[in-house]
Amino acid sequence: MDFQNLENLDKKLKENFPSYLSMIAVGSVVTGDPYVKGRSDKDIVLIFDRDPVDLFESIEAILGSFSFDESYIFTPIGKKYWGRPDSKYTFSNAFRSKTLFGKDFVKLAILPSGEEVKKIYSGGLESVYHRILNYLVNSKSWSAEKTRDKFWKQFKHTFMYLAIREYYLTGNYPKTRKEISERLNSKEIWRMFEVLHSIDSKSKGEIIECARDLVGYLNIKA
Repeated sequence: MDFQNLENLDKKLKENFPSYLSMIAVGSVVTGDPYVKGRSDKDIVLIFDRDPVDLFESIEAILGSFSFDESYIFTPIGKKYWGRPDSKYTFSNAFRSKTLFGKDFVKLAILPSGEEVKKIYSGGLESVYHRILNYLVNSKSWSAEKTRDKFWKQFKHTFMYLAIREYYLTGNYPKTRKEISERLNSKEIWRMFEVLHSIDSKSKGEIIECARDLVGYLNIKA
């Protein structure tokens, strides 16, 4: 991450918005999951005391004055939307986040109850399963690049929901995709791990084969 630019942005936001509270990095940029150039994002959440929707144009102008590359995704939100227990993103907020500047909201993330956790992961895995099936139905007419775009996102989401499932079953949340793969120790998951992180060097056939194996795995485990 470009820490100098982020620090300067933090100062600029403080100068312009009294309601600005915190800057938090979220996701693989925090945990050290393999970075896939052109696909992985550097997700930065900007937290305000209230919903900053009326500030978006001003925030846009400030962000435009900095030289962040296109891998950065900045998300301005009101503090009430951070760490809500009814969101699948609560787990990333709690376990895959780091406060860069300002108030530490990471420790304030509220995790859902047991039954809600089960609902989140089971519904998520079912959704991924059906999306992959649908993509497989259409894949014969897709280019290799479209195949990479479509399945990369679903493989990434599969890891997210499998991590939530592990939390439900064990009480421990695996913070990285490698840790999830080590815990499950399945050839299908290890293959997905390898394909996900080198997807731009994979052929269409390799990606489709990985997706078919994953469908078989999810049909048993979900």
